Amino acid sequence: MPIQKSLAFVLRKQELRETSLILTFYTKDFGKIKGILRGVRGPRAQCGGANIEIFSLDEIVFYERKRGGIFTVSNCDLIDYFYPVRKSLEKLACAAYMVELLDSVTVLGGANEGAFELLSNSLKLLSGESSAKRAARIFEIKLLSLLGLMPTMELCAGCGRRIEKDFRFSFHNGGLICDKCYAGDRNARPILAGTAKFIEHIRSYPFEKAERIKVAREVGRELEMILRRFLDYHIERRLKTVKFLSDIEKG
Repeated sequence: MPIQKSLAFVLRKQELRETSLILTFYTKDFGKIKGILRGVRGPRAQCGGANIEIFSLDEIVFYERKRGGIFTVSNCDLIDYFYPVRKSLEKLACAAYMVELLDSVTVLGGANEGAFELLSNSLKLLSGESSAKRAARIFEIKLLSLLGLMPTMELCAGCGRRIEKDFRFSFHNGGLICDKCYAGDRNARPILAGTAKFIEHIRSYPFEKAERIKVAREVGRELEMILRRFLDYHIERRLKTVKFLSDIEKG
C-alpha cells in the first residue's frame, strides 16, 4: 500500500516500549486501522503525544509495514480535541463510550464513511448544549442502523407484519415482534409506543432532524434500558465505559 492520508478518530491507544504508541483509529476513508506511532513519548520525543487521546480527531499519514495487519503512522496532526466535551465528566464518559462501542462492533478495514460521520456529528452534538444521554441514544440507534442491526420499529422483526398495538421488543430478533411471533420468544418485553416511535424516528431521520426530536422522561429511561440490554445481548461482553457512566450517575 502506498503512503495514505486520512482524517481519523482515535478509538484506543496502548503504550509500546518507552517512546511509541499503538493506536486504533477509525478513518474516514479506510475504516478501522491499527498503527504504530513512534517517537511521541519520553524525553527525546520528536513530536508531542499529549493530545493524542481517545476521540480526538486527527489527520494521519500512514503506510503498511512489511508485516501486514498493522501500519506505520508517520504523522498525526490534531484537528479537533473536543475541549467542551472534556470539561464535563459525564460528557467525557459518554464520548469514551461512543468510541468503545464503535470499536467493539467493527472490524479492521471495511470503510464506512457513514460511521465516521456519525461519530463526528455525535461529538459535535455532545460539545453543545445537548445532554450526554440524548447524544448517546442517538449514536446507538444510528450506529445499529448503519450496521444493519436495528430493523424498522413499524414491522415485526420476525415475520414482517405491521404492528400498531401491543408493542413488545425482542432482544433476540432486535426489534418489535407481533403477537404471533411472541409465542416463539417469551423473553420479549412490552415497551411504550412512544419508545418504539422514537427509535423509528431516530433511525429514519437525518442526523440534523433527529437531534431536535423531543423525548418524554419515561421514554428516555426505557430507551436507555432497552438499548443497553440489546447491545449487551449482541456484543456479548460488558463495555468498560458502561460501568464508568453508571458510577457517574450514582455519584
